[in-house]
Amino acid sequence: MNWDSISAPDRARIRRWQIGMVALALVCEIFLAADWYAFAAVIPFISKTLQLDPAQAGLAQGIFALTYAFGMIAWSQLSLKLSARNMLLIGLAGTGLGMALQVEVQSFGQLIALRLFIGFFDAAIFLGNMKLIFGWIPQARRASVVGLVLAAYSLAITLDFALGIPLTIAHGWRVFFAVLAAGTLVMAVLDWLFARNDPAHIGFRGFAWQAHEPALIGSTLRAVFSRKWVIVSGLSISSSVMAIAGTATWVVPAFITVQKMPVENAALIGTAMGLSQVVFLVIGGYLSDRLRKTVMVRIGAVLALGTALAFTLATVHPMGFGALLFLAAISGLSVFSGGAVFSLLSERYPLALATAAVGYAEIFGITATFISPWFMGLAIKASGGGFLDAFLVFSALELACVVSLFVLAREPAGERVEVKPAGVPV
Repeated sequence: MNWDSISAPDRARIRRWQIGMVALALVCEIFLAADWYAFAAVIPFISKTLQLDPAQAGLAQGIFALTYAFGMIAWSQLSLKLSARNMLLIGLAGTGLGMALQVEVQSFGQLIALRLFIGFFDAAIFLGNMKLIFGWIPQARRASVVGLVLAAYSLAITLDFALGIPLTIAHGWRVFFAVLAAGTLVMAVLDWLFARNDPAHIGFRGFAWQAHEPALIGSTLRAVFSRKWVIVSGLSISSSVMAIAGTATWVVPAFITVQKMPVENAALIGTAMGLSQVVFLVIGGYLSDRLRKTVMVRIGAVLALGTALAFTLATVHPMGFGALLFLAAISGLSVFSGGAVFSLLSERYPLALATAAVGYAEIFGITATFISPWFMGLAIKASGGGFLDAFLVFSALELACVVSLFVLAREPAGERVEVKPAGVPV
């Protein structure tokens, strides 16, 4: 059974469920990102309460990624047996519990333990979301829908700062965390009540978006890495997240130091960068359904390099605040190919294996999240506080991704995947 073989009323029913499941995925992604970056948004307030020094505060924010990366490995394996609904349920319940416990944290050690706990379960939410999208959305539409999900992630980070800081000022950071914990647990209940894995689970037995695929034989790890596409996707993710991590960490300090930007303008720059990601993820996802994914990942890497070079220019050339705001507003070009990356994996791997491939590719991104701001910080320290060398390092890392992708993402003419018209639902 497939889309072409079912009646118009059945198609309408599937469309309604698709809209509901995409909406569920968007809200789940919002709470994933909000729980991850809530600490970053209110670091000064928590540091004052728990008497954290800058090194401890930085470790508490960054250590989250360790268990997130480990979770990607663990949940990638489990994704072969667990349904999207169950992965989301486990992830949301675990993360919500961790956030609830974090409300009462009294020491640095407790904070670290809970950040590690939350990171592991956030990985289940992300992969559960990808599996839900792969189950409900046909290949011809996946890039645009994944782009929306990733845009929800970026929007949540922006809202953490835009809403979380005022709430914390008014009522304290513990109230902010309590609100996030309650919202995450409510989403777990909604997932338990309403989530369905794919059209087969609402009565369309045997339904499939594409032809039946052979069962996986042998190890998952070997099956994923026997094809180059997990490396291609990992490099593309790295290109984007290096730009996000590098700019989020060092652009505002560079503008303040080099361009003499008033500190009170920092929030506007940060908000502009976050909203820029939302806009370009949506646009890039739309285009990715209409162009070859391998072309899009190369375009995305070039655009990420372009943003790095633009910010490098801002470390040596005097600019007015309007020009700085413009750079922030176009910085989202660095994530332009976000929708294409994960859709590429569902295109090049059997559907049963695609979620695991996403998890392994994400590990590249987690690594890049550490490397970019760390290497840039080392360059700033080595140069005695200057920012030019740091942004040259940033540009060099992006250039390495561009070169690698132009080599690895090439497709012989006989192996190219034809882009089908995006004329199917959602």
